[in-house]
Order: sequence, then structure tokens, then C-alpha cells
Amino acid sequence: MLENLRLQNFKSIRDQQIPIGKLTVLAGLNGSGKSTVLQSLALFKQSLDASPMAEQLVLRGNLVELGRSEDVQFEGAKSDEIVIELRTSIGSVRIVSTAMPKADTLPTRCEGDISVVTNKMFDGFQFIQADRLTPAKQYLQASTPHQKSGWLGCRGEFTVDYIQRNPDMKISQRRTFPRSEGILPEGLLSQVAPTDRLLDQIAGWLQQLSPGVRPRASAVELADATSLRFEYTGTKVDSLSHQYRPTNVGFGLTYSLPIIVACLTAKPGALLLLENPEAHLHPRGQSALGLLLVRCAADGVQVIVETHSDHILNGIRIATKHGEIASDAIAIHFFSRNIENGETSIISPQLLPNGRFTEWPIGFFDEWTKALDELLDD
Repeated sequence: MLENLRLQNFKSIRDQQIPIGKLTVLAGLNGSGKSTVLQSLALFKQSLDASPMAEQLVLRGNLVELGRSEDVQFEGAKSDEIVIELRTSIGSVRIVSTAMPKADTLPTRCEGDISVVTNKMFDGFQFIQADRLTPAKQYLQASTPHQKSGWLGCRGEFTVDYIQRNPDMKISQRRTFPRSEGILPEGLLSQVAPTDRLLDQIAGWLQQLSPGVRPRASAVELADATSLRFEYTGTKVDSLSHQYRPTNVGFGLTYSLPIIVACLTAKPGALLLLENPEAHLHPRGQSALGLLLVRCAADGVQVIVETHSDHILNGIRIATKHGEIASDAIAIHFFSRNIENGETSIISPQLLPNGRFTEWPIGFFDEWTKALDELLDD
């Protein structure tokens, strides 16, 4: 398991240690440095893809497009070295690159044993970005290597194809949706999501967004594509009577599919990087995703999520209070950026077993408290 990430002279970070838990939450204002953490890990993976020993830092590739050396070197750097260091439970590895003007591929030297992170970076790795799957007529089919690896694509573009190919995949009981929420009568819920198969569990988690909905994925013959439709079940509605295009049921259902599928299907030991899973979702759905993230992490998957949602955070806090995961398995980091020198700083409040924090930094999901104080002020 990854235990710590150290970045030096990388984007807005001069030198920071970022502890990594089973579930790590990155919070803060826009442009404060949260994405830098995900990008550094994706960059590490991208460089390993280019060469097994990461002899070069590949700034422009399939996972991240970071530009050139001057785009990623900390503006106030006092040396030309850019460092990404990962510590795991079995050792550490440090990649040191030298900034070179206008270069998008930088020479590196590797210190430590690169093999300590190899499994994390190759076996089940997913990076689901904020710019992801949207309603469309058809979706891409994954290539044979991507099908074998289960890669969903950075935009989740292969998610529908994955569902179409693996509808009967058994999902771990630790990640199944909460049947006790009372969103649907038990009889209807048993129609919509009757088993622990992947398709049924996707439908079960989607009930938090749109009660009665069930996705359908099918291959488009001779087009190397797949299609997605949604059905609805109700007390007076036959679920087979009509199928709806994604464009006609709301943006959030399609947009959330890559996140849900990634969390349900990740192998124990895999690393998931998730950007803004809450986008386009109702608060109830955001809170439910917090629970899904917890259940995924508690089942052996390491999850790092960047979020602006207090509902995601509260879903995690409540799940912790209910004993779904140990509080010390969760790392919370609040990022801020100095307006004078542009440097990122990080505060890491500790989550307690009762779901509360040891401290509440100014700006850390406190807008509702501020608004409430103003509304109650006479």
C-alpha cells in the first residue's frame, strides 16, 4: 500500500509530504494544488509505461498532458531538480528529474527499488478524470489489451463497453449498495437490483440518484461501439415497456457510471485516482458516493479522491461513525495556496471514530456554517 507521497519543486508545491491512507481525500479551493497530487501519481505511471525503470519523466502522454518543463517546475525553485518520491509498506522509490527549458521529456535518475510500486501502477490502476463520460448515441469499445486489463479510460470512455462485456461479474459483498435506505419498496428494489452481479449493483447504487432506474448496455454490431439505455421500474410501470437515451434521463446518471464501475470492480490492492466524483449529482447521490468510496477502500482498494463536496465528505464521516472503516485508515488533506509566493501548503485534520475532526481549518467545507451564521444573525 502507498503510505506517503513527497513532491519537491512540482507545480505549486515546493516541498510537501502527503500521507496516503486506504482512502485519501484531497480538499481545498480551486488552484490550490489538489490536482497536483493526482497528476504526480499519473505522471509516475505514465513514465513507467514509457520505460520500466522510469528513465524519463514523460510530461505529455495518455494519462496527463502537463506541457513542458517550465509548466511543472515550481516557480520559486532554488534548484533544477523535480522530485517525486513514493513510500510503500515494503520500501520507497524516488525519481529525480532535471528541468530543461522547453522540454516535455526530462531525464531522470531512480533512487530505491522501482518494483515496490510496480503492482500499484499496473495491476488494476484507474485514473477517472473530471472531464469524463457524457450522454451520447454510442460509446467506444476498448481495445483487446484494455479489455484484458479492465482499463476504463481516463474519461471513463470504455465504461459502457466494460458493462456490456461483464454484466454478470460478481461484486464483493463489502461493496454492495445499501438496501436499507428505503428509497424503493423492497419488492421494486428486488426487480431493479436483485443480485450481486455488476449490472444489478450498478442499478442499486444508481437508486440514490434516480429511483427505479436501471442501465442497459449493448454492442452495436459492425460499428466497434456500444450503446447505453436506461429503463425505469415503478408500481405501475413495466420496466421493459420503454428504454430511454442517456440524453433524456439527466446528465448525472451517465457521468457517474465510470466512478461507480471503477469502485465496484477494482481488485484488492489496486489504486484508484478519482477527480470530482460528485459533479452533476444531487446531494443524496453525493453522500451515497462517499459511502461507496468507503466500502471500496475497506475492501482492500486504495482510493485517492479529489472533491469539492461536503456531501461526499459527510458520507465518509457517517460511514466511519457506523464502523464501515477505521478512522485511521482515512487521510484528509486541506490544500491552500499562498497569494504572495504561489506556494501550496497542506493541513491534515485527523478524522476521529465518531466522524468528527480534531481541527477544522478556515475554508475547509465551512461555507454552510458561514451562511447559517449570517442567516441567524439579527
